[in-house]
Amino acid sequence: MNDTTNQHETAPAPSVWLSLSIVGLLAAILILGSVFLGAPIELSMFFALIVLIPVVMSRGFSYGQVQGFAFDAIRKVLELIFILLAVGVLISTWAQAGTIPTIIRFGLNTISPEWFYVSAILLCAATSLVTGTSWGTMGSVGIALMVVGNSLGLPAPLTAGAIISGAYFGDKLSPLSDSTNLSAAITNTPLMTHVRYLLYTTLPAFVLTLVIYGVIGVFLPYGGGDNETIPQIVSQLEATFDLGLVTLIPAAITIGLLVLRWPPFVSIMGGAIAAVVVAMTVQGATVSEVVTSIYSGYVSETGVANIDDLVSGGGLLSMAGLAFLFMFAVGVSGLLSGAGFVQSLLRYLMRWANSRRKLMTLTSPVTLIALALGASFSFAAVIVGTLFSPAYARLDLKSQNLSRTIEDSGTVYDAFFPWSGGAVFASAVLGVATVQYMPFMFFAFLSTAFSILFSLTQFRVAVEEKTTGELAEGPQQQKEAYP
Repeated sequence: MNDTTNQHETAPAPSVWLSLSIVGLLAAILILGSVFLGAPIELSMFFALIVLIPVVMSRGFSYGQVQGFAFDAIRKVLELIFILLAVGVLISTWAQAGTIPTIIRFGLNTISPEWFYVSAILLCAATSLVTGTSWGTMGSVGIALMVVGNSLGLPAPLTAGAIISGAYFGDKLSPLSDSTNLSAAITNTPLMTHVRYLLYTTLPAFVLTLVIYGVIGVFLPYGGGDNETIPQIVSQLEATFDLGLVTLIPAAITIGLLVLRWPPFVSIMGGAIAAVVVAMTVQGATVSEVVTSIYSGYVSETGVANIDDLVSGGGLLSMAGLAFLFMFAVGVSGLLSGAGFVQSLLRYLMRWANSRRKLMTLTSPVTLIALALGASFSFAAVIVGTLFSPAYARLDLKSQNLSRTIEDSGTVYDAFFPWSGGAVFASAVLGVATVQYMPFMFFAFLSTAFSILFSLTQFRVAVEEKTTGELAEGPQQQKEAYP
């Protein structure tokens, strides 16, 4: 709406204490509703949105402006909401077509439980590196790996953590990734310079993640996938579904379209449509059964609990609550940003950053705060990139330092906060609550740890050229060969 452009003329900038009070109020509403009253998180977020509207209006904004703040933010994520709904359709149709059962059989017959986590990380990393999308990776390869892990009797939160770690490794480094391009663009950093500089923190974090999951896989006992249970599951799958290469066509179409850089929604729906065809022609499903599956989810009725639990699920309705949560959370972030509360908090924090070491170290927690308040990486990247770029330039720090930190503490936490878009999506497609897989996001934690370590030691920190024509790097003022 037109009057949203005049927000700063109609309302003064909020104080930092007022901004903190508003954030505290929202946190209290969410905790009271979800923890003490047992309300669904999406309902608590809706009440938070309703309460915030008159609060923002009391700052001098008209209702039209307040509505514009929320609606403009929601419009920007409508595509992501449609992707979320498409994944619900994909899960149910893949199950009905025999795609998921075929993948389960393959995984049970070939993958060793001890090395499953490492295999999952590498497979997801390769997929997201090629396709440039963590969401697409989780919504295709991730779904298949979850059912295989469950079939092997492995803890679902650990499996989800491995999938997320691999998916965001590729998303973070791929030149095709929107997060990689956004981080470079918002800081005015050449794309490949940004990618090369990311390698310093990303590769050690990734290697250590593989080591940690490798140790867990070797030494952590697993249950449910013993030598007697696995053959029974495979035998029952073969008796229930017509398994074969043809059932893998939907998965091949989805991954192929992602590799060809088709939009995630189109790629996911392409695989779902192909699965409908396979379900009707190969598995003998009727039109009525397919429609019911698409809407309310596929229900396996083999009578064997292990099989029914593994294969059943999906459908549009399964994603409804998560879509509401995402929409309401983004609406809240739009109100917080439009009223200036987020900017007030970040500007206050930046007063402390009066040296290179302090500024770079501060960037990591500020990025996390912005991600938590904005419920999306895009919001955090734009806010932090815009507010911090002048400070980095003032201290002669090259822009790739900022773009790297934004990814080290932003991209990898896209699925960390339960109300953020990435977490809503990950918990939906992987079937694991955010708070359950959160402790196992080792790649995210290690990425931030290396980022802060480099900031404190000033190792591999590029600064503007000195009068000698050399580029100082770190405390020893070493030569740096990067542009």
